[in-house]
Amino acid sequence: MTTGDGAHNVENTVGQASLDGQGGPEPISQMRTASEHRNIYYRLYTKGGPLESNNPIFSNDRFISRISSKSVRPPHTAASLKRYVCKIEGVEGPEKADLYLSLSENKPLDESARLALRGNSGGPGSSEADPVVFVVDKGAVEKRPKSASNAGSSELPAGKNELYVYYRLYDDDGEAVSKTSFDEDDSSLGRIDTFIIPPPRTVASLKDCLVHVEGVSGHDVQLLENEDGEVTLNDGDAIDLLSDKFPGSKEGQPIVFTYARNASDKTATLLSKHLTATTNWAGASVDAAWHSLETGEIFQTDGVHGNKPFYSGSKG
Repeated sequence: MTTGDGAHNVENTVGQASLDGQGGPEPISQMRTASEHRNIYYRLYTKGGPLESNNPIFSNDRFISRISSKSVRPPHTAASLKRYVCKIEGVEGPEKADLYLSLSENKPLDESARLALRGNSGGPGSSEADPVVFVVDKGAVEKRPKSASNAGSSELPAGKNELYVYYRLYDDDGEAVSKTSFDEDDSSLGRIDTFIIPPPRTVASLKDCLVHVEGVSGHDVQLLENEDGEVTLNDGDAIDLLSDKFPGSKEGQPIVFTYARNASDKTATLLSKHLTATTNWAGASVDAAWHSLETGEIFQTDGVHGNKPFYSGSKG
């Protein structure tokens, strides 16, 4: 098809809905000139980690979405892109969001930065594998209405390699149970996917993310390079999370995450996790060392797995 300015456009008509900003399948094949509209993919974060999109496009990843370049008011700048995305995502004020060209960028774009949002030239957010990134102030999304939008039926293809940051958790009394523990025999060892850490990817960003994941309310939070504890990681240091050589990249060489509990927290019980009984069980009537259960009864646990014999017969 020839457009009004003489440019040629060959595009499969399948997936036209992908340009409406609400998801939908991509065209199977297409050729675009620099004057044509395209999809712009983006990811949402707060400093504590990923933020779910109001318009998720993948069933297995609700933190990525896309819009059409035609939705962004010209001239195409960082400010105009932020204004539109903040509008559809329910963020209070574009000034409360930083825009990064990719996850690996350490500095947000200036408001006046011009963006090539049209054509098939590999510009910002040109694919789901390399989206632009919005990091939003937590306060700007506190009153955000929950979207009724359903995620798309397609799945985001898994990356070639999953990369984790491994860490060991300590409070001021010693090792603590990590909420991301994956080994029942080593409950203080946790890990997080590098994908949940927002830019700029520095020690401070990693620290903020771990504080959020672990729900730490204490103070004097520090990250140590390894379990020797001799080197403290500096907040401003950049971390190359796309490599496999960053601190904590190996399970056997975790970083150390330490914090001091607040005085009020120290008086609280160590049994911080809750379990709810889903059935009735009269175990105490058989073995007094055990506790009977009633459906709906809530028990507290420190999360540490243990084994104990249950004597169901006579002890003669």
